[in-house]
Amino acid sequence: MRLESSLVIGARGVGKSVWSQALQDQDLAQPQRNEIFGHLFPYPLQVSPGFGTALKRASYPPPDTFEALLQEEYPPYAVWQAVLCRALATTMPQDRYPNIPVDRWQDTVAWVVANQSESVAALIERADRWFQEHNKGILLVFDALDRVSSTGRWQVVDQAIRDLLRLVLQLKASRRLHAKVFLRTDQYERGNFAGIPDLSKLQATRVELVWSRIDLHGLLWQRLTNAHAHTSTRDQFRTWCQHAATLQRSLFDPDPFATETAGNGERWPLPTSLQQDDQIQRNLFAKMAGHWMGKDRRRGVPYLWIVNHLADSEGQASPRSFLAAIRHAAENSLQHYGNHHLALHYESLKRGVQAASEIRVNELAEDHPWIRELMKPLKGLSVPCTLDQLEQPWKAKFGEIPDEVPDLPGRLPERLAKQGLQGVTGYLEQLGLIEFMGDGRVNMPDLYRVGFSLGRRGGIKPASRSSR
Repeated sequence: MRLESSLVIGARGVGKSVWSQALQDQDLAQPQRNEIFGHLFPYPLQVSPGFGTALKRASYPPPDTFEALLQEEYPPYAVWQAVLCRALATTMPQDRYPNIPVDRWQDTVAWVVANQSESVAALIERADRWFQEHNKGILLVFDALDRVSSTGRWQVVDQAIRDLLRLVLQLKASRRLHAKVFLRTDQYERGNFAGIPDLSKLQATRVELVWSRIDLHGLLWQRLTNAHAHTSTRDQFRTWCQHAATLQRSLFDPDPFATETAGNGERWPLPTSLQQDDQIQRNLFAKMAGHWMGKDRRRGVPYLWIVNHLADSEGQASPRSFLAAIRHAAENSLQHYGNHHLALHYESLKRGVQAASEIRVNELAEDHPWIRELMKPLKGLSVPCTLDQLEQPWKAKFGEIPDEVPDLPGRLPERLAKQGLQGVTGYLEQLGLIEFMGDGRVNMPDLYRVGFSLGRRGGIKPASRSSR
């Protein structure tokens, strides 16, 4: 949330859009908004959308308009400048900015191009002075940048991101004009940012959204203890948390937390020790899921197991996958193990991972439409496997890789497309789908393996329709 951190990077499902929307939340009562922002920012801040999932045509061009502007040979940089100019024009008094057309995006972008960069730079300087005089600031928030192309062309997306970062760097020279860009990890790693002056300024202050096991379980208890429905169950969860925190307290290290368990409609803060102590969380989760993933310790500990089996090749699990797995596990336990003495049966946790894997694969296919076709020939293959074992089904199905994989050649980064199979596996590794082990074999995390119907000896089986 810090203003100096203009670049926020994270995988799918880690909360980029949540943070983006939180910054722009107009439904929040003004006193609450002022209190929260007052702690975060040194002066009152006008937050404006620069791009996102919502349709806000007045603030930024929708995908079809954005791509149409590019087809008219307007560079993405000019489009982003137009977004900035409109935001400033709708914030400052009219006498502080030139007569910028704001009815049609084509007119706004044409004005930017016709008036050259000097006019935009002058507008930025005037706006910066105006905000300083009034002890205010402005923050433009950019999210969901893969949508700048209505056809999903990565070349368009990459160039738009590159030009946006150029504009963000230009704003770095001002005092009161700020931007925050939320990027997917693969977009950042794929991007060709070479030659952008002073890019290191953005990279040095970038924030990567990473969730540890403690973070994920803390989020779960925060959700359970603040659920609006089933207040009696919610209050029981609060009692559990209070009791666990009380056992951990000492005379010299008091842990402040709410003492009332009955809900009063307000947010219930999770005890600090429960947010930070791995053992407390482990004990609490055991009250719902037990101590073992079976009859004894050989199958693992549910508290550890669930996060480990939702991690990508970088060892990172997202809150979206984690909460989805827990939700499906609870539903499955209720449906199939209603007489079980715990809320979460260990077999249901496996079904939860299956469900989360399918959700993650569907999300991945939205971002990379070629991925399903590429993975179909690998169905039934067991991992870890050799690179040759991975390559054989692909060659039998497609022939040349990647040239004959439907929809893949045009979407693969150019430098990787020229590397054949090595380029494809390199991109899959970059996406977190596969990892190369020390002995050279290829492995696939359960988060993807289950959804793509690959096998693993002793591992979770891909979901059959009867188990859903």
